[in-house]
Amino acid sequence: MSNKIPVTAEATKYPAVETVNNVAGGVIPFDAVDTESPLETPPGLNVSDFDYDIGEIVDLPPPESASLFERLIEDNDLLPVWFLERGVDIQKAVARVVLTRSHRGLAQGRGWGTGFMISPSFFLTNNHVVSDKEFMTKFRVQFNYQLDFTGVEQLTESFQPIANNVFHTNKALDYSLIQLEKNNQHGSELPGERWGYIPLNAAPLFYNSQHFNIIQHPSGRLKEISLQDNEISQLRVNAVRYTGDTEPGSSGSPVFNNLWELVALHHAGGEKDATGKWINNQGIRIDRIVADLQQHFAHNAAVLTELGI
Repeated sequence: MSNKIPVTAEATKYPAVETVNNVAGGVIPFDAVDTESPLETPPGLNVSDFDYDIGEIVDLPPPESASLFERLIEDNDLLPVWFLERGVDIQKAVARVVLTRSHRGLAQGRGWGTGFMISPSFFLTNNHVVSDKEFMTKFRVQFNYQLDFTGVEQLTESFQPIANNVFHTNKALDYSLIQLEKNNQHGSELPGERWGYIPLNAAPLFYNSQHFNIIQHPSGRLKEISLQDNEISQLRVNAVRYTGDTEPGSSGSPVFNNLWELVALHHAGGEKDATGKWINNQGIRIDRIVADLQQHFAHNAAVLTELGI
């Protein structure tokens, strides 16, 4: 039985179109972006912080006024319940990049970035997270670093990169493809067979007011998600910008649409306003990464077959 997280039938009817009105055009020069600075984190809401006056009793509409009972407020935020079920499945393939040696002032065992399985053995993250083969001895890939709904930390499992096998990185698109080895505890099981993997998407759809979802390990913490309050703000030739929150350590996270289709590889902060406040983040368009993989591995059918492209 395949552990590939299936692409919905809904996905197959969309071409790779770009219908965002505020397309700025051109390529974003990634050497000019900030890969470390997060958006400002909004303060947590506590009951004691609620500073609105509690008013009088609300007059309820009479039963015969059925049209007054329900209303959509601005955008329609309703989603089918399978959105939660699919999200639970797909998050398993997202993992933390953990240092096995001290690096840039961070101690061994600290979280360094995020990434995710895109096939049984291949793991995708940013070039600025894993830039070359020499770095392969400095990290491991840790799955299931998260809490369950009762607040209990889960058992984790780690896999090592294969230093002398398939490795491809592209600094211009800020991504690295890394092959992981089997875990000795589970014999012949590859990480994508055990934890599932997220299919590459050669034809993502982008449109106005689109919402994105980002599964990540912000600041190396337990797995978290930026959900729904994350709207597309700009589409470029090589990247897409959005308003969802990330932090250092979120680099390499998958960006999904509301069908849980992969649309981008998160990599950096986007733009600041005139006051210096961050107004968006950005990810590498996954269709650009797919095109580069197809070109680079044009004579390696085994890799393209495993990647499903």
